[in-house]
Amino acid sequence: STPPGTRFLLGSGRDPDIGVNSLQNYELTPNPLFSLLVRESPDGTKHAELVLEKILDREKQRNHHLILTAVDGGDPVRSGTVQIEIKVTDANDNPPVFTKEIYKVQLLENLPEGSLAFQVKATDNDEGQNAEITYSFSDIADSARRLFSLDARTGDAKITGPLDYEERKYYEATVEGKDGGGLTAHTKVHIEILDVNDNAPTLSLLPILNPIPEDSVPSTVVAVINVRDRDSGENGEVNCNMGGNLPFRLETSSENTYKLMIARALDREKEVAFHELVLRAMDGGDPARTGTARIRVTVLDANDNAPVFSQAEYTVRVPEDVPVGSTLVTVTATDADEGLYGNVKYS
Repeated sequence: STPPGTRFLLGSGRDPDIGVNSLQNYELTPNPLFSLLVRESPDGTKHAELVLEKILDREKQRNHHLILTAVDGGDPVRSGTVQIEIKVTDANDNPPVFTKEIYKVQLLENLPEGSLAFQVKATDNDEGQNAEITYSFSDIADSARRLFSLDARTGDAKITGPLDYEERKYYEATVEGKDGGGLTAHTKVHIEILDVNDNAPTLSLLPILNPIPEDSVPSTVVAVINVRDRDSGENGEVNCNMGGNLPFRLETSSENTYKLMIARALDREKEVAFHELVLRAMDGGDPARTGTARIRVTVLDANDNAPVFSQAEYTVRVPEDVPVGSTLVTVTATDADEGLYGNVKYS
């Protein structure tokens, strides 16, 4: 950082001769950065001074070698030489430079805490303390600061909290690199969180008709099922089904919505009074995740059965002298329905 025009006294040579045979001049090997200035004292002694002509750059050349020659005026001319070694010391004239203007990072959301998230790197052409770089976040949201920590010495950023794609898919931060002399540089870090299949499908039921009369016609809607998976892509693509040979079927209503419908005629007396349905939703992840929901459908009785006598015909032989009020025969009829529908009256 020495300014041009600065002079460095080189001292003077000695020649025991006198007159023209004594020291007359100095010469310097040609160099674009340095020139030679010769001064003469009142007593006639000549002194050499080295003059800096241009700005130095240690990063381009840190050492310069020159030869100073002192010559006399004799015949033949005699000379003496001395070597000048110039060492350019460092000044903090170079800021840090990051290897990238923008670091783009992709992280799986299931990475454990303590994992390396990303690494930034900056270099400085200076040396010593002027080249020692410390890293810090200069602009980062609080939500990201809770999830990432930055090593001031190495530039390594580690995960310090749980990542969740479903909560936030993208973070951005600005990292500052500062050298020992106070010069700084900045770089952007773009962090994209990648989805993993960490959520199972969930099913929510909206009953429409439950219990259901057994004389309900097929295609009657019993319930609406909404299926949701917080993952994305194939991890969030859900297929819903229902197992078993049951008088019900699932029909897609809209995206992630299904209708539970009656598939065929119900018969409470021949089948059962209620059905236990298990609905399963499976996503497209690898491995796939499943969610289940249960619904109990009760079948209400309808008066769809007539009474049936135990015999189609009763034949009774009665003596003519049977007393009045005697029981001649007992007939019985049953009804497969229940409640009022199953109560039999005779006439």
